[in-house]
Amino acid sequence: MIRLETSKLWKEIHEQDVCIKNCLQINLPHIKKIADEVHKRGIKTVVFAARGSSDHAAKVGKYLIEIYSDMIASTATPSVVTCYNGKTNYQNALVVGISQSGAAKDCYMVMEKCVKDGGICVSITNERDSLMSTIGDYRLNNECGVEESITAAKSYITQLTLVTALAAYLSKDQGLIDSLDTLANVVKDAYTLENQVKAIIPIFRNSERLLLFGRGLLYGLCEEAELKIQETSYLDARCYASSDYQHGPIATATSFIPTIFFIADKKTNDSIVQLHDRLKKEKNILSLIVTNDEEISKLGDYKIMIPNIYDGIQAVFASAVVAQMFSCLLALARGYNPDTPIGVSKHTVTI
Repeated sequence: MIRLETSKLWKEIHEQDVCIKNCLQINLPHIKKIADEVHKRGIKTVVFAARGSSDHAAKVGKYLIEIYSDMIASTATPSVVTCYNGKTNYQNALVVGISQSGAAKDCYMVMEKCVKDGGICVSITNERDSLMSTIGDYRLNNECGVEESITAAKSYITQLTLVTALAAYLSKDQGLIDSLDTLANVVKDAYTLENQVKAIIPIFRNSERLLLFGRGLLYGLCEEAELKIQETSYLDARCYASSDYQHGPIATATSFIPTIFFIADKKTNDSIVQLHDRLKKEKNILSLIVTNDEEISKLGDYKIMIPNIYDGIQAVFASAVVAQMFSCLLALARGYNPDTPIGVSKHTVTI
């Protein structure tokens, strides 16, 4: 059986602070050029084309762009291009294709349509000679080195870094720009949460189902946590935005399904705390709360405390590390190898 000290995923989780520094150092000049061209052309629409973990990074990017700029951001539905030959025109759009392997054919075809229409096309990949890196006006690379674990950690965190940097320079928001300098340290600080994560693994080890909740920026992270848990532990994990869950799915809540709440964004905390309290009162749920707020942590049965200075986008990066460590440790506790999930490939291709 694989041990923690020999896990490739565990090793790569702890390389991420250095990866972020490399990623920003090499890519920021290109990101500034992208933002300059977008501003010069008066483009107000951003479209992300991505799958899996890359799509989850894009979700956070969508939130950041719409929070900090006057642009509209969306996620492409590639089948409109690949199956329906749709009439969507990307002439006045910035299209960002994101893929660790760069082999996502359907995302490539959305990018190809953008190029034909005359829009601005950007690729974010971790492989320079990949399909997606051969097209478009700008090519960004994760700069995180070869990722040996099939379960993505450092490629996801550097994608998250790049979309955050892109949002920062598209919006010209100085606070968001300044936050880029803190991200590597946020991730490094999150490594110190290891013992807190280890302490709660026995609570979830024998679970077959799990519910995860977030809101806003942390909903984007919640989706990634769901995927990591699914593919490493083969556990039926489901994530919901706290706002969506109350429009029907709440009827399925039960005390027998443990829950995880990510609550570390002052802009959305009240909403998700209200859902937690309702589920506690009406369904007697068992809850783990990942938060930066000591008072909020007292509401749950269990807690993981991230540093209270990290809120919003910084909390996303810290919580990403928590989710990765949780997934790796839970898989090992259940007797699975988190490095090579069954049926999952590093080069998944869909049309």
